[in-house]
Amino acid sequence: MIKTKFMKRYFFKMLLLICVTSPVCLWAQTAAETKAKQEILATEAAFCKMAKDKGVGAAFLAYAADDAVMIRGTKTYKGKEAIKKYFDRNDKSDQLTWKADYASASADGDMGYTYGEYDFSGVRAGSTMTDHGIFRTVWRKQKDGSWKFVID
Repeated sequence: MIKTKFMKRYFFKMLLLICVTSPVCLWAQTAAETKAKQEILATEAAFCKMAKDKGVGAAFLAYAADDAVMIRGTKTYKGKEAIKKYFDRNDKSDQLTWKADYASASADGDMGYTYGEYDFSGVRAGSTMTDHGIFRTVWRKQKDGSWKFVID
């Protein structure tokens, strides 16, 4: 009987401890996620503005992580040097605008992703080309606190 009373008290104390601390842990994760989402959306907006102001290639190089992967059609460009070569061969007058419709972040706030719509116009083989579609970008927080894309 004594053992049963001890076990009941121990069980209820542990249950109470779990119930009291769980919301605190969940709140802390939500705060980190919320902060990361806001930072990612602000980075995405600055990235788009730079593409408009300084050129698409310059913006992609500025916001790419060193180990970034960029996927275009059926080709994959791995690393900043490959991304630079991709943009070096394209028309410098390309126009690309986009806006993230959604952002999400990991619980610890060091990774995230965005998606939304983009509009592109440029000249290829002497003809004007336009495109409208959906983009997806994966972001990673850098050691200096900035955000860089790792997959686009």
